This record gives sequence, structure tokens and C-alpha cells, in this order.
Amino acid sequence: MKTLVVTAALLFLSSYSVIAQDITIKEEVSISVNDSLTLAGEIEYPNKEGKFPAAILIWGSGPHTRDQSISETPIFKQISNFLVAKDMVVMRMDKRGYGKSTGNFRSEDNYTTRDLANDINLAYQYLNRHSMVDTTKIGLIGHSEGSIIASMLGAEDKSIDWMILFGPTGVSGKEIELEQRAYEREKLGMSKEVGDALSEVWKEYIEFIKSGYKNDTLYYDIGKRFLMAHGLEENDDRITPELIDQLLDGFKTKWYQYFYGNDNSKHLEKISIPLLAIMGGADKHTSVKLNFEPLYNALEKANNKMYKIVILADNDHFFFKYNGKRLEKHRPGEMKMSDEFRETIISWLETTGIIKN
Repeated sequence: MKTLVVTAALLFLSSYSVIAQDITIKEEVSISVNDSLTLAGEIEYPNKEGKFPAAILIWGSGPHTRDQSISETPIFKQISNFLVAKDMVVMRMDKRGYGKSTGNFRSEDNYTTRDLANDINLAYQYLNRHSMVDTTKIGLIGHSEGSIIASMLGAEDKSIDWMILFGPTGVSGKEIELEQRAYEREKLGMSKEVGDALSEVWKEYIEFIKSGYKNDTLYYDIGKRFLMAHGLEENDDRITPELIDQLLDGFKTKWYQYFYGNDNSKHLEKISIPLLAIMGGADKHTSVKLNFEPLYNALEKANNKMYKIVILADNDHFFFKYNGKRLEKHRPGEMKMSDEFRETIISWLETTGIIKN
């Protein structure tokens, strides 16, 4: 192996290093967002002559580095490996506040999905200037919240050529949250009566968050009714401001305020480029039941003639398998992206002419 370190001043670029290997080349990338925030990432591409189709991988919610590791399994690294093997350029970034990127580590208190979309837009602009990239074939691949980010950018920037959404949303964050809460109550074996009462209080709390959570009196009143819905009596000494804060205060952030009010179907309605949506039939985070029809309707409303929605029956939100089987509970460090997930992406990229057969 030989190593070549190059330093240059380019738009959005502070410095990068190139590591030439037998099969691929990797570049460390640094992108300045502002005086206090720098994003770090990596570009990998085939070690051969030419210009290649390119993709940016966009994380779901949570504290993710460029690998987006779930249950100690580096999802984005696995995806990057099979795309680069098909002669693609792949860009992966550390989310602000994580990995080598700077920023506040309690970042979801301080930024929104819109801010993350702006970060990915800077990465896209950088990739669009890369010497190894075929600028007619640059796409976005977004997982979960990343599907929202990709959709936002695809609706706004007509230079984006294609996109793949996996574990996608077709509704508002409010609807996603309410479904996930209902699923959690079901797993806990709560009665329908308790579940319905909690759902009504939670709907009110979401609207409170969306409005800007400005009224402490209303906040603590909602918190009290939330505890009473769990079965506590109105005068129970355990109902205290401290307990309410412990349970509910974490949702009083800019991220939740934006997420609850953002409806991804409104972005999808503006997208007419080739689009592949991959849904897991066993996904309990962004279920087929909740998201398929709104996603389909939005793309139809966009008059998109080049979309495909694929449901992989025995796949979860992360499209993980262990020895070819889906597990309800992941085995940390031992999961891999399912073969059908990989084959669906490769087949679609070939069919659309983004990569060669």
C-alpha cells in the first residue's frame, strides 16, 4: 500500500487526505459550515480512471458518525462497500457533534432536521465538484429521518439526479410519534382504555411542543394528566414537577418542535426524479401500514413517472439479518444488511442506468 497526502484549498474544504489502496481510494473531507462548526467525513471511490456515479448516505435520527452503527453494526459502511464495488463514489459524513465533526454533543437540543438538511446540501455541493464524479448521476440515499432530509433537498434542488429512501416516512413526525408510542404500549401489554387515554394526552403534548412550549402552567397540567392516564390519582404525592420533567422535559427541544410539524409527503409531492423507496414489512418505526399510502399518493401527485416502492416482507427498520433470518432483538456486532436489501438497490441502480450491469 502506498499513501499520498494532499492538502488543498477548495470551496467548503479545509483539508483532505487520500489513501490509495489496491481497489479503492479514500479521502478524508472537512467542510466548514460556520466559524464554530466543521463537518468531517469520507469519500471512497474505485482506484481506476474515469468518472463515476455518486451518492451521499444520510443518517437517521440519533448520534451518528459516518458509519451509522446500529447494534454495533456499521450500516453505512456496509452499504458503501457494495456500492463502491459497483464503481460508485460514496460520501459518508459524521453528524454535527459526533465523530470528527465539531458541534454540541447534545446537538438535538440545538438543531433541527432543517439544519441537518443544510449540512447535507453543503456535502452535496462539495461532491458535485469532485473530479471523480459523474455530475449527471449524483444521488441521495437517506434512512428514516434521512429520508426526510433527502426529500427536502430533492424538492428544493433540481440538480439532484436520483434518490433512494429506506425506512422512509410519508407522513408527519406527529403521526410517526403517535404510532411508535402505540406500539410501545402494545408491547407493554397496556389495556385499550389506558392506551387511548395516553394517546389523547400525548396528542395534546405534541401540539404543545409544536406551538413552542411557552406556557409552564399548561406543560405541568399536561404532565399531571399524563401520569393520571397511567393510573395515578389526582392527589397522588408522586405527581411532582420533578417527575413530570423527568418524563417529558426531553421533548422540549427545537428538533422535536420541527419534527412533529414537518410532513414529508409535502416534499415528496415535488419530486419527479428517479426514486426508490424500500420499506420493511416488519418495520415498527416507520411502518408500511402508516406510510405506504401517503408516500404513494405524494409521488403520484408529483406525477413522478420514475419511482418504485419495494416492500421487503421480513425486514425491520434497519434491514438487518442474522444468518439470513430477521431477529426481534439484534445480536450486537453480528448483524448484516439483508441480501434482498442489497440486491434491491443494485438492481434498481442498474435498471435506471445509474450504474452498469
